[in-house]
Amino acid sequence: MKNYKLIFFAALSFVACKSKSNSNDDVQSIKFKFTELGRETQFRITCDKFDYYFPEGKEKNFDKKPGIDSVMQLLTGMKTVSDGTEPDVRGKIYITHATKTIDTVCVGVKALSYKGTTYETPQALLVLIQK
Repeated sequence: MKNYKLIFFAALSFVACKSKSNSNDDVQSIKFKFTELGRETQFRITCDKFDYYFPEGKEKNFDKKPGIDSVMQLLTGMKTVSDGTEPDVRGKIYITHATKTIDTVCVGVKALSYKGTTYETPQALLVLIQK
């Protein structure tokens, strides 16, 4: 009986670890659409108005695992912003999953919005976008 419990626990642990690591594995592609990150406007551009104000944005695509992993690594462990700051959007990141669902990240120079939460924009992400 003890062995069954041990095997069950080991199998459960493996499944739990496996499902956690799969979160990045289901990403099929990532597309950046952006304008000059230092471009100034007279007012803050919201995520829903980005395409209206910047219809001719530049695009960069990642569809190979190393590129996808590097972007997803930058999007994990970000610091949340709780002082009411909202991004002045200069780019969008579209993350396409194997299920064909798409997550949108709205990127500003100082803050970004991802899954309903505002974070400090990682400087390495800005470098990657402009590269």
